[in-house]
Amino acid sequence: MVFDNQYYAEEDFQDMDLSASDISARELWKCSFRNCNLSDVDFTNASVESCIFVECNLSNICVDNAKLTNNEFEKCKLLGIRFFKCNQLSFEVVMNECTLVLCNFSDLKMKRSKIANCSVEECYFQNSYLVDSDFSNSIFIKTIFHNSDLQRSNFVNATGYNIDPRVNKIQKAKFSVPDVLNILNCFEIEIK
Repeated sequence: MVFDNQYYAEEDFQDMDLSASDISARELWKCSFRNCNLSDVDFTNASVESCIFVECNLSNICVDNAKLTNNEFEKCKLLGIRFFKCNQLSFEVVMNECTLVLCNFSDLKMKRSKIANCSVEECYFQNSYLVDSDFSNSIFIKTIFHNSDLQRSNFVNATGYNIDPRVNKIQKAKFSVPDVLNILNCFEIEIK
């Protein structure tokens, strides 16, 4: 499919191979993508607002200067996405039951974001503002949180996270046992 129009509102895209499409500088509002292959799509300078992505492959998409506002991702694969290149004034995201691999969320303001029930592998949250965010029930593998503000964030029933309280703000964040003990790893202490 070729995206000829500049503006798409309330369009439904289902069971489509849209890989390597050029959506740069386009506006998408309240569109839904279900079971679509969006790998290698160019979203450069696009405005994607209030869209829903369900069971989609979003591997290696380009989001340079894209405005991603109030979008939801459900059971999607997100691989190699450099979210830090998005337009940072409007970045908002809700992800549920997604697989995230090698995604970079550094330097983003993501207050009240949701990355819950997800598998988060080798992702980066450096200098990220994540106050009041929800990471509950997610599985973290080799994911880095560094110099991030995680105040009042929810990590209940999340596993595998490694958060150094010396370089991250974690006041009033919620954690659950036994994984909360991972926070002590940086102190090189022995717990018996």
